[in-house]
Amino acid sequence: MSFLQQIAKSRPTKPQAKTRRWTYLPYDRLTDRTGPLRETPPREAGLILVESAAKGHCRPYHKKKIALLLANERHFALEQAARGVAILYATETGTHGDGLLQLQSEFNLSSITAMHPAERELRLDLAQAQDRGLRVDYVEDTTWLSTESDFDTVFKLKQGRELPRAFIMDRFYRHMRKKTGILMQHGAPIGDSFSFDAENRQPYKGQVPVPARPAFRPDAITQEVLDLVVREYPNTFGNLDSFDFPVTQKDCDAFWKFALHKLLPTFGPYEDAMRDDEPDLFHSKTSALVNLSRILPADLVNDTAAAYAAGKIPLASAEGFIRQVLGWREFMRHLHRVTDGYRNLPGPLANKTGSPSYLHATRPLPAAYWGAKSGLHCLDTVVAQVIDEGWSHHITRLMVLSNLATLCGFSPRELTDWFWIAYIDAYDWVVEPNVLGMSTYADGGLTATKPYVSGAAYIHRMSNYCGHCQYDPKKSTGPGSCPFTALYWTFLERNQDLLSKNQRLAMPYTTLRKKTVAERKALRERADEAIAALQGAAPSRGFIHT
Repeated sequence: MSFLQQIAKSRPTKPQAKTRRWTYLPYDRLTDRTGPLRETPPREAGLILVESAAKGHCRPYHKKKIALLLANERHFALEQAARGVAILYATETGTHGDGLLQLQSEFNLSSITAMHPAERELRLDLAQAQDRGLRVDYVEDTTWLSTESDFDTVFKLKQGRELPRAFIMDRFYRHMRKKTGILMQHGAPIGDSFSFDAENRQPYKGQVPVPARPAFRPDAITQEVLDLVVREYPNTFGNLDSFDFPVTQKDCDAFWKFALHKLLPTFGPYEDAMRDDEPDLFHSKTSALVNLSRILPADLVNDTAAAYAAGKIPLASAEGFIRQVLGWREFMRHLHRVTDGYRNLPGPLANKTGSPSYLHATRPLPAAYWGAKSGLHCLDTVVAQVIDEGWSHHITRLMVLSNLATLCGFSPRELTDWFWIAYIDAYDWVVEPNVLGMSTYADGGLTATKPYVSGAAYIHRMSNYCGHCQYDPKKSTGPGSCPFTALYWTFLERNQDLLSKNQRLAMPYTTLRKKTVAERKALRERADEAIAALQGAAPSRGFIHT
């Protein structure tokens, strides 16, 4: 029996629909553990879910991203039906707003309750539907760990005033630690520090074995989704090979418990390490499920803090993981909100396009990001993983993919859009501030205190990539030299008018000034050669793997 046949059994008649309190849950809020569904007894609750083909086709999203979302949405619908919740499930060729309007009209729904959508794009869709008569009552999105007031108070934001020129995540994170009491004792941070980041920067050289992760074989419902993706989205990014993500609540919970007990105890020291033979290392890989609300961030934080208190996770590992969830994830959400998706920035970067480029980077993103081989083992390894999985951990995103793009001057907006389609955990509220801010410095320091760029030395120190590459990380010019180092010094030279006064870049600029005219010329030539090689690889657009 197909999914639509199964879920039709929970579809009420029009008279029955009038006895239910109807809640619309977006595709990324698949939970009954908080919000309106938790507050309403199942026999009184009605749930509206919409599959929007228009949303699926608006970008060439990774096939596994579409499959993960739809499989979880369909399983969630069946789980709610089993609880006794009435279900209106729409498969809509148009937008989510179109689907809601059709159901509102068909069942004469007097009101629909919804948590404020996380994605700006969905908020705009529903606002347009409201202009056409959609009646929706918004309530606070309680899947978040912080409120708008938390962020606005920390940074003294007031309606009508221009935003500050910089936001410091640490200030917000400290506020959230104090507010929640997580890893706090008698008003002070446990261990006498709010951050143990300095302890979490070791390269991985097999010191401890990486546990084998659980796999979840597709059931009939999931296989139906996989077949749909093959049929309806044949030319989008990535592939569906070996799809084994959790899609039921039971399996999502098991996925998190495995990460908590088997991965997080060793996560901290190696969270910045990169390997071609162990690409995931000890990362939980929960981000996609958290961003769908199948795992709540509150559970991540509270379970990790409890495991630390029980002596099962070292403090540095627990704090490093909690900082990503309680600190950085919430910080990104608020930054996206107050900048209207980077369309309302302070000072000269103010624009309405969401395409800032403080460093005037305009080169098109090259074919290597779509799967064409570049000869750079680090880049090719990470891109291959993304094509296969729709995921890689945060340091490969920052110090390989974004680092190279920033050094070469590739368009921050194009890189942002690439991350948006290529990663299974990417939504506008998380991808835009992370890439336009943290990763590329396109916002001129609103998010990060300096550009996160490096030459070959960092990649060589933190990974095993260089040992399997045709380029020598210890050579910056000449035959066989790694282009990252030449690109790094040329990047600093090219942007010295904008960056040389940054105190965090004082040392590298001092070093740059000591280089001779001949050395600088050789570095520029090597950098230009590398950029030309990347841009010359064919094809220049499109998807290499399908």
